[in-house]
Order: sequence, then structure tokens, then C-alpha cells
Amino acid sequence: MALAVSCSGPKGWSVSGTVAGAEEGSSLALEACNAGRWYVLDSVRVGADGRFDYRAAELMPSVDILRLTLPGKGSVYFPVDGDDRLTLEAEAATFGTGHRLGGSDLASTVSAIDSIVAATPSLPDLQRKLAGFITSDTTGIVAYYAVGKSLDGKPVFNPADNFGNRIYGAAAQVYAHYHPLDAKGVALKQVYFEGRKALGRVPDTPEQVYEVPEASLIEIERYDDRGVKRSLAEEAAKGNVILLSFTDYGTQSSPAYNNVLNDLYALYHSKGLEIYQIAFDANEVEWKEAARNLPWITVWNAPEDGVGPLASYNVGVFPSTYIIDRKGEIRKRVTDPTDLPKEIAKYF
Repeated sequence: MALAVSCSGPKGWSVSGTVAGAEEGSSLALEACNAGRWYVLDSVRVGADGRFDYRAAELMPSVDILRLTLPGKGSVYFPVDGDDRLTLEAEAATFGTGHRLGGSDLASTVSAIDSIVAATPSLPDLQRKLAGFITSDTTGIVAYYAVGKSLDGKPVFNPADNFGNRIYGAAAQVYAHYHPLDAKGVALKQVYFEGRKALGRVPDTPEQVYEVPEASLIEIERYDDRGVKRSLAEEAAKGNVILLSFTDYGTQSSPAYNNVLNDLYALYHSKGLEIYQIAFDANEVEWKEAARNLPWITVWNAPEDGVGPLASYNVGVFPSTYIIDRKGEIRKRVTDPTDLPKEIAKYF
């Protein structure tokens, strides 16, 4: 990435603003991260009035997190995408903890995360607040940033404990769904699986997860292809055996998976089997075209809905299926569709 300190020509992205109380001529280091190691890209000097103005020579090819560091005072992290024009207002004495970013929605969100971390001394409260950002994210970079935050020098989310591991899985799933080739998503997925090893839950392959949620049934409400809101809890209350299916109709494995479900539905529906299938396709029209040909309940999780259901049920790969018994209790998780016939037969 070619960078330039010159203020001439709005070719690439920029970050400008004021660092009140900074000494004239002091330097801000612009840094990027590679595999957890921060390195200096360039620098920008602060003027007599505390102002600085940095402009890059090229567009940012994909959204990334960079940081400005004031030596001895700390760092301010900020997201950059394309030709963003970002602003920063900060105090030299509290650089890195008391600042305000602007210029893009992503920058405002990252700034909000930093403000929450600075104002929330309770770890459980901070975990809850940051988890909300992660499970509702559709950008990837917000989840990536939030999951890596620290409190008093310790990570907010520890991938080697149950809760932290689920949150890392949710962050990795954002990338798997929206940006499957992004290196940040690959890194998150690696941390997630390393955490699972530490927990003694090593899957047979790196793409399979066998953990049953620690909670009982968690409600899902989404609209089906006819515009009717369908509630998982209401279906479970009817006394049927339910296959809760997580899928993406656009994946290569989807047709074969649905063939297995169709055979089971034909065999057991009259005996009390229902299928509640939630699809995470990116395109609503394509999802509807596939859904209207299926006889069971099919609902759509739109990109703007976030990945809440995936985080709640700890889903890290499509397809994944849960068996819910007639009492509304989750009994088993099945990630290999070929195991479904023998597993569902136990309930009939």
C-alpha cells in the first residue's frame, strides 16, 4: 500500500483532526497489523494548534483496522474502507482512552466500542455489551475489533472458556457468511478451534462442531417465504419432534442435505415430525425461489438480521441440525446429514 503524508490531492483515504495538548512537531505513528504484530506504515506531524492531516496515496483495498500511536500516551484504533475521510478529536493526556472518531458509520461504531470499554469496569457487563455488537454485526470488522478488546490487560473474551469460545465462533461465522476469503476470518476461526482444543472439544475435522448449547431451546422468530412470522418456540410447544436446520441454500452441500430432510419429512411428518429451517442466504429472491419448493417451515435470516441465531446455537458450519424432542428440549446436534436417519428414528 503506497502512502503519502502530503496534503495534496484526495486520491486515497484520509484521517485528520486535533490532538489537544500535543507538543508542536510531535509525531503520530500510523501502524497496521499483520498476524498480531503491529508495525509502522508511516507518520504524521502535529501542528502548533494540535491539528494533523494524513492522506494516503491509494484507496484502502478492503476494510481494515489501523491505529495512530502517540508515543508514551497510547493508541487510537480506527477502521478504513476505500476512500474514507475520517476525523479524530483527542486529548494528548488521554490519547487512546478519551477520543471521538467520525467520518463513517464504521468509525462511529468503533468509537462507541472504545467508549463502552473505557466506561465499563465490570467484566460481565462489558462481555454482554460487546457480545451485542458481535452478534448483530454484518461487516466483519466490528466483530473482529470487539472480540479482541481487553480490560485491565486481560482479554474480555477468552477463547479457552465456554462463553468466550462461543463469541469467537460467532465472530468467525460473520466472516464465513459475508467474507469467506478474508484472512481475519481465517484467523478468528483458528483461535476458535484452538479454544475448543483447550476445552477438550476437538472435532473430527476442523469444520465440524459437536457441542450442544448449554441452554435449552432459544427462541427464533423469522418470516417464511409467504411473509408469515414463524416462531420456533410455538412449533416446539405443539408436541412434535422438530429438526432445527441451519443452512445456506447457496452452498454446494445444500441440495444433498435437503434431499435427506425431504426423505425424513415424507417418512415421519404424519407421525409428528416438523422441520424448522432457517437459511442464511445473502439474496432474498434466490432464497424464496428455493424455499417455495420445500414442504416444511422455511424462514430467512437476512444479512441485516445479524448472526444472533448462529451465536445462540454455536453454529460454525452449514448445514447443522438440532433434534428437539416432544417436550421442547434440545436432545442432539447432528453435523453429518448422513447420520440424521438413524438419529431421528430413535424418536418414532
